[in-house]
Amino acid sequence: MVFKLVLHRGWEHAIFSSTQTRDAVALHTAQIAADAIKSAPRRSATKNNWNQIKKHIEAHVELDAQGWHGNVTIEENHRVRHAMLQERGWRDPKGRRHPGRRYLKGALLRARVD
Repeated sequence: MVFKLVLHRGWEHAIFSSTQTRDAVALHTAQIAADAIKSAPRRSATKNNWNQIKKHIEAHVELDAQGWHGNVTIEENHRVRHAMLQERGWRDPKGRRHPGRRYLKGALLRARVD
């Protein structure tokens, strides 16, 4: 008996648009968002302010023409602290360099598959 794998044209769309793919993408997107929230910089361990970066990190799963994909959005509200400045670093008005914390990059590196 011989088994032959025949791939029909367009099989990827059926797989990438399935509910199982949505569940897998949602799981991994939520894990990346949770890891980013856990390692996000905090001003104080005791105070819980409305504009903390960790309160403005959210995971979204969406369907487009290619299939399901997940996004982790950060800082949709323009009034919260600058999450990307915390990530990449900045210079203060006196010209001193403040290095970035790279917490988002770290979350992505921990989620990658080798």
